[in-house]
Amino acid sequence: MKIVRNCVLAVKLIFQYAFRHGLLYVLVCLIPGFFGGIRVILVQKLVDRGLVLAGTGQGLEMMAVTGTLLVTVLFFWFVLERLQGYEDKLLEIRLIGSMAPDIMEKLNGIEYSAFEQKEIQMILQRIGGEPWQNVKSCFSASVCTVQALLSVFFLLGVYASLSPWIGMGIFLVAVPMVFLNFAATRRLQAVISGTTPQMRRIEDLKRLFQDRNAMYEMKIFGSQEWIAGKWDMAASGIETEISRAGRKVLALEGGSKMLNITYFVFMIVAMTYLFLQERVTVGQYAAVIGSLSTVIGQIQNASWNVTNTFKNALDMEYYREFLAIPARRDRRNVDTLSHGDIVFENVSFSYPGSDREVLKNVTFRIKAGEKVAFVGENGAGKSTIVKLLCGLYEPDAGRVMMGGVDIRDLSQHKLRSLLGYVPQKAVLFSGDIASNLKFGGTWQDGASDITDSSMEEAARIAQATEFIESKTEKYHSEISQGGTNVSGGQKQRLSIARAIAKSPKIYLFDDSFSALDYKTDVTLRRALREKTGDATVIIVAQRISTILNADRIIVLDDGKIAGMGTHRELLRECEAYREIARSQLSEAELKGGATV
Repeated sequence: MKIVRNCVLAVKLIFQYAFRHGLLYVLVCLIPGFFGGIRVILVQKLVDRGLVLAGTGQGLEMMAVTGTLLVTVLFFWFVLERLQGYEDKLLEIRLIGSMAPDIMEKLNGIEYSAFEQKEIQMILQRIGGEPWQNVKSCFSASVCTVQALLSVFFLLGVYASLSPWIGMGIFLVAVPMVFLNFAATRRLQAVISGTTPQMRRIEDLKRLFQDRNAMYEMKIFGSQEWIAGKWDMAASGIETEISRAGRKVLALEGGSKMLNITYFVFMIVAMTYLFLQERVTVGQYAAVIGSLSTVIGQIQNASWNVTNTFKNALDMEYYREFLAIPARRDRRNVDTLSHGDIVFENVSFSYPGSDREVLKNVTFRIKAGEKVAFVGENGAGKSTIVKLLCGLYEPDAGRVMMGGVDIRDLSQHKLRSLLGYVPQKAVLFSGDIASNLKFGGTWQDGASDITDSSMEEAARIAQATEFIESKTEKYHSEISQGGTNVSGGQKQRLSIARAIAKSPKIYLFDDSFSALDYKTDVTLRRALREKTGDATVIIVAQRISTILNADRIIVLDDGKIAGMGTHRELLRECEAYREIARSQLSEAELKGGATV
């Protein structure tokens, strides 16, 4: 029942997103299903009319018509089979374009915290990042199964028209053949699925040879034998599983082959008997004997397609689970703010699945235009504050307010338009430098509302202009997915420039300067101060040197506020801050700030 339900869902989605291409695919798949039987009929008529023509000299015209029809059928059979592959590709492309917006909307509607749940992660991994592929594969497998079964049963009908006993005999042989082939292919696919983890492990080991840093590590630590042992262990596991299953597959396929031989012997004996009894013509005899291999091929094809449909329908279940992921309880419809202040009001928070409170009754206010920094040991809750402010999580207790509005009530579009976020680990997307810098703008018809001049100014402030201009294509230089073709510092500067180009009201820098050298860091922060002007700036920092000039520094310790004030004030009054400062600043720098 699950298989049928998922196949129906795939067909429904195909006709929802790509009606014309889906309909054409069905037609070019199903129509050839009749051609095998039609060919048998036309060959039979062609041979019989040829014998009449040879004996009487009459019937040339009818023979020419039959021959023309046969050539036409074979021509269209060839054309439609080629069109099937063409339409399959067009269907996939159409699905990508049509489904992607709805899939992104679905992902956007899922609570960010849900992505950390193991069940959700498994669903997203199973759909392979390309859910349209699951839909298309299930649909095409279903249509091909119907086509194969249609072809087999139409041929059986043609044979039964010659003699009901032949039709019944073939049916009794064909059904076990289908089930034996089905069982064999199912077993093979089970072996493939069972060995997938080991195969992935081998692929991971292969990638080691493409990773220069991994090769350095192996050479330095002399771990080649250990890696070879892991490789051998994975390969041995695959070999054992294949050997165990191979005997069963051989037995099943052997039984199918014996039925193939039985089928051939039965058809030859039966047709010869009918011919000698003058109950079939020479044309019928020749057409049926000549089509025996076609029937065998169609039966095996039907077995494979049924198995493939089962597999793809089960994969389709993952997409059904994806659609069933609950959406965010969205009451966010406020689009106006009375002011620009940010308030955390008695906020406590624990990450989903964890009993540890990351933030404990945290309260503070950041005034519009204020430059505020958060410092603290690892795990103190600094980045968590940024995530709550972005609306990625909701507090367990208390409220996060922006402009007098609880951000849970603030529309997502409004919230995102206010923020310019630079994460700890910079992420770049495939495209070019320009598309990455304009990423935060509003896109319409493939164009961002961020102008080239704003983009170039942002690059200049982020100290990225020099390395961009040194490239041949400049702002149109290619960026690979993840930014693997640029250095860590360049990636960080582009990420900072992306936030600046948006000209947001609130800048969020989550330990965003750690990948920069000291000189670039100082120059960038000086230029950034001029650019941000009246905007609110929130910096999460590990290095105190990056926040010395902040209007206010908030010190977090074990999820609580341990101190709040300027650099000088905290050196005097906050022991936690003094400990961090002593570990990073020289004695002269400490004395320059205040007396400890």
